Amino acid sequence: MKGQQDIVKNPPHGGTSSDPFTISNDLNAVQTVTVWIADGSYYTDRQLVKAIKVVYSDGTDRGSGNQTGTSHTFKFDSGEKVTSMGIWTGANVDRIRWVTNHGRTFDHGGTGGTERPQQVGNGILLGFSGSTNENELVSLGSSFKEDSD
Repeated sequence: MKGQQDIVKNPPHGGTSSDPFTISNDLNAVQTVTVWIADGSYYTDRQLVKAIKVVYSDGTDRGSGNQTGTSHTFKFDSGEKVTSMGIWTGANVDRIRWVTNHGRTFDHGGTGGTERPQQVGNGILLGFSGSTNENELVSLGSSFKEDSD
């Protein structure tokens, strides 16, 4: 029986003092990811990730953050998996980037923060966890299925 031990959980990185969230749907794969990018509320000189929303293969959707600014959507093709991923953070979530086995790249956000490489397991994205305030995402980490799947 599959369980939490079959998940690679990358801990959230970024700031603190915000409301935690988890975006997951058991072991269902993420089909579509949308992020919203805009100037930060406190750091007005840089772009930040304001919100994130995912749609799962069963049609369920989950999200967190302030859906304002420019949206960017990535839909995974059949059999497509993440081969590398980084989340840039400082006091907030600055940028999200991944590359897939189909040679496609999703890369959106600002230029600040430090890259936090994500362990991608077998490449099947399961969701995200982190924290948010009323303006933007404050911290973010990702979850993947383990290599054994």
